[in-house]
Formats: sequence, structure tokens, C-alpha cells
Amino acid sequence: MTVYLFSTTLLVLVVGLVLPRLGPGQGVDVLLYIAIAFALALASGLLGLAFTFGAKRAVRRGMRSSAAPELTAFAENLSTPAVLLDNDALVFVNGAFLKHARWEHHVDEIVGMPFGNLVHPQSLLELTKLLAQAGGEAERTSGSLRLAYGDGTFRRHPVTVLRGRGSRLTLLQFPAPYASAEAQRSEAQIQQHCQDVVAQLPQALFRIDREQNLIFVNPAWRSMLRIVGGGGDFPPLAGFVHPEDRPTLTARLTTLLDGHISELITVVRMIRADETMFHVELRCHAVADQEGHLVGAVGLALDVSSSRRNEEALRASRRSLRMLLSNVRAMIYRGQNNRLWSMEFVSEGCFELTGYEASELIDESVTKFVSLIHPEDRELVWNEIQARVAVGEPYELTYRIIDRSGQTKWVWDQGRGIFTARNELLGLEGFIIEVTRRQLAEESARRRFVFERSTGLANSAMFMDRLSFALAFARRNAQPCAVFAVRVIDFDEVSARFGPEYADRVLVQLGQRLQAIESDLNGATLLDKQDFAIMLTDFSTAALGWCEDAARVAALGPENSTAAVEIVAESLRTMVGRPLRVEGHEFRVTAHVGWSLAQSEFPSALDMIDTALAAAEATGKGRTPGTPGTLDQQEQADDEAG
Repeated sequence: MTVYLFSTTLLVLVVGLVLPRLGPGQGVDVLLYIAIAFALALASGLLGLAFTFGAKRAVRRGMRSSAAPELTAFAENLSTPAVLLDNDALVFVNGAFLKHARWEHHVDEIVGMPFGNLVHPQSLLELTKLLAQAGGEAERTSGSLRLAYGDGTFRRHPVTVLRGRGSRLTLLQFPAPYASAEAQRSEAQIQQHCQDVVAQLPQALFRIDREQNLIFVNPAWRSMLRIVGGGGDFPPLAGFVHPEDRPTLTARLTTLLDGHISELITVVRMIRADETMFHVELRCHAVADQEGHLVGAVGLALDVSSSRRNEEALRASRRSLRMLLSNVRAMIYRGQNNRLWSMEFVSEGCFELTGYEASELIDESVTKFVSLIHPEDRELVWNEIQARVAVGEPYELTYRIIDRSGQTKWVWDQGRGIFTARNELLGLEGFIIEVTRRQLAEESARRRFVFERSTGLANSAMFMDRLSFALAFARRNAQPCAVFAVRVIDFDEVSARFGPEYADRVLVQLGQRLQAIESDLNGATLLDKQDFAIMLTDFSTAALGWCEDAARVAALGPENSTAAVEIVAESLRTMVGRPLRVEGHEFRVTAHVGWSLAQSEFPSALDMIDTALAAAEATGKGRTPGTPGTLDQQEQADDEAG
């Protein structure tokens, strides 16, 4: 206002002094004088505006505000960053704020502008809330703002807001950005420890920027890449990577740096400084700044060349083994020890031997290996393998199979059981090959010794092996084991009346009748022309299906085994005594049955058979020895006979 009054007064003086002296006769136009007066007034106005702007500029640079001189003086003398706001306009900044926020060279640009221009957009709501909460009674409110720095970065700072009493100005004070000497020493120690750890780590560490250039590597990286010298300039990370792997690695790192994935794990081939190649596993994580923007990535490089070579060697070994197995004219197998002979692995040689593919033998819905074994040989295979596996010995046996085309083949099976460290049976593994004609002849002779031709039962040698196995099984599982001796006393009468051939046929029919006793743990054999031996270890209802009182025997159990074997002995007498018919003639034979029972003690197989034979003989003489089967009572019976 003062400027404009000064200009008007100057205009009036010019008109009043100049016009009277200049008359129209002078040739000067009045309008010209008026224009000169206005020009002088305009110049005076511009000088006034310049004076006013200079005064405001001085206030912006830090002069005390006349609105609240005490608050301005307080802010000016603070050693911590502080600013004064008039509503939202920035009217004063102290030197500490300019230095800390790096605005020393831009003070004319920031003073007078809205303070919101120096605050990150995400913090504008926080600023508005702080200004609204600031009271007029010198009450302080606290919060935090993300401020803009003169170098273009943003950083979050805690802030205290104070409203001047009776004034519209607001003081914003920021904590001292400088830590104490002790804190600085502690931070320096932590940084030194971190540097020592990174330098001493045996793993190769690296950091890249957004352009995938290496900006840091530790000594282990240099050692891994065999880099000589301590130069700090490195090519891009892809410069160390094999050319064939570079595009893939670059694409995956770009995905990581764009924030699409949080971690990258990959194996690439790298080239050392001496131009040797090796495999490296890279584990990378993205790195963000204080604003949350991704600025690069850090990574760990592990040399996996040795493990890679081991894997390749293992794969090569597997290929060689697979080729060897496919070229061997044998069926190599691994399977379970069950009645179905369930297969878990079968080599390709099974096709030439059986006519079935390996997948068909493994998949039991297509076929089961037990169905390939000749029906007459299945019990032989089961018993022979179980007897050998029970004592931890390998097995070798020859038997017949029927291939896919229906052809019968003789095969030789050799294998052994697979046990755990606790001696638990996991399964069987071995191989099967087709045998030659000479082996066929040897097997035929051996089978004549194993099986008794007249009855079809196992011969005495095979029976003794099975009985020894049954005793070992019973000992391991705390189960009873009984041996029965069946003496047929009418063969001489049949032979005298009808001839020896009829007696042999009667013997064959009795043997076939006793085959019903055969099961996993039970069996029978012919000892001589009139004596049969039977072993029982399984007294379950399923195993004693031939016994009329099988349920009662199973119910008695181990607690009353003597009564149980008496019932079984009576069932044997009934079975053998049933009529036999040969070529229209009916025969009825009489049998004496004795037994021996191994309960707390487990004698040898031969001792049990001898005890049972003696008990059968005592029964034939009309004695009633009570429980003649136990060894102690049999010795008492022998003493009485003596």
C-alpha cells in the first residue's frame, strides 16, 4: 500500500510542476506529458515490488517471522532439524534441516511451497493427522513421516509437532540424525564383524544390480572363479556363465528382479578365469531399498561339480546295469515272500523265459508268478525256499513253469532272503534260468529221492528237513510242535489175499488221503511199508480242515495241548480206517497212532519220530500209556516194557 501511495504522489508532483511551464505554444502535446507521468509511476511501483519481494525472501532464508518471533527464534537455535509451517506452507527451515535433508542449495525453492511437496505421497495422510492433532496449548504430538531429500531419495523419520500459543504457526522437529560416539563405535564394530564374516565365509557370495552387473563379490567368489588380482571391476554375471546357459539365466534373473518370484535356485555351467568349466548352483534373493523398490539381488554360489559327476556316474552305472540285465538270458527278480510270489522288480529277460513282459509280472491284476509254477511243484518251491530262508541260507531249486504259450519248462532258481539289521525278512531276490537236458535228467533223479513214488508224499529225507524247520519255527514263535506215527497193520493180509500189487495200490490211496494234511507248516511222509509220519505245527482251524473236531482243537490251544493232540490222533485213526476201494474191492485197514509233543523242550527231529513210533507200538500192544507222546513219559513206558 505504501508503494502505491508513493507512486501516486510522484505522479501528482510531476503533473503539477511540469505542465504549467509547458504551454501549448511549445508544441508539446498534453497527452505526451500524461504518458511520461504514468511511466514514472510504473517505475516507482516496480521498485516498490522489488523491495517487498526482497523482504519476503529474507524471511524465507531464515529471518524471524513477525507472527510468532519466539517460536521462530526457538526453531532457529535448535541443533536438530526443524521447520515452521503456516497452515501447510513452509515459512522457515533451520540450518540443521537443510544440512541433514541436503537442501542447502535449494532453500529458495522449498521455502514458501507447501510442506506436503517434501513428504512422500504415502505419508500425506499422516501429515494431515499430525497437524490436526497439534493443540494450541504447547502440547506435542508425535509420529513419523517419509521425507524427500535433495538427492531424490526418501527416508522415514520420527517427528514431533508443536503449535505456537496464540499463533497459526506449527513447529515440526525431527530427531537428531547423528548418533552418539558410543553408538557410532558400536555400529562400526558391527559393520566390521559383518565384513569379516563375509570375507571369511567359504561360500561364494555376490551382489548384482538391476542390470545384472556384479557390484560385490567376496574372496571365496574369486577363489572359486580362480580370479587373480584384486581389481574391483567385474563383467556382468552372465559373463562368467557358459554361453548356452546365459539366455536362460538372464531371463530367470529378470523374473526375480521384476518381483515375480521371491527366490531363484538354478544350476548353470560357469567358466573360470583359466577357461575351465564347472557346474554351480545359484541361490538368489531380491534386494529392496527403504522405499520397497527392488534394486538388485544377492546370491550364493555353490560348486556342485563333484556331486554332478557322481550323479552322472550313477546314471551311467544304472544304464550299464540295465543294459546288462536286458542282455542276460535270465529273469532277475526281487519280490515278496508270500504264496503269490509277488514281484517288485523283474528284468527284461522274463519275456524270453515266460512270454510275459516285466510290467505284466509286477502288476498282479494281469498275472501272478505263482500261476506260472507247475501245480505239482508249487508246494515243493514254497517248502524248499521257506526251509532255507528260515536258517538264513541261500536257496537253489529246480522246478517246472508253464509259459504264456502253455509250454512246460524246467527252470533253475537261485536266490536268498533280504533281511534288515534286526534280522527281519524283507523279501527275496535272485535269478531264474531255463535248465539244459542234462540238468533235467539230474533233476529227475533228485526228485525220485525227494518224493516217495508210491504215495506222492515227500520222502523221509525231505520230511526230516521240513520237521527240523518246523521245530525251529516253533521255537522262535513259542508254538507247540507234534509228530504222529501211523502204523497200518493190515498190509500183510491184503498182500496175501489179493497180491502185492493190490497192497501197493492201497498204500498209494492212503498216501493220497494223507496229502490233505499238507499245509505251510504241516506235512506227512512214508517211513516204510507200514509206517507213516505226520508233523503238525499249525493247529488252526484252517490248517486242520481234514479233522472233524478242528474247531475244538483250535479252541483248546497251547494251554491244553495234550488234549488237542489226542483229538487229532483219533481223527487220524478215523481217516486211515475209512474203507478203500480198489478195482471194485473194498478194503478196510486198522491203524495204530502214537504221538510225541515237544512243549518246553525242543528235541531233535529224529528223537520225536522215534518217540512217536514207540508210542504207536505200545498202543498196538494194548497199552494205555496216558500221554505217551512226551519224552519223559516215553522213557517211563520203556522202563515198564523192560
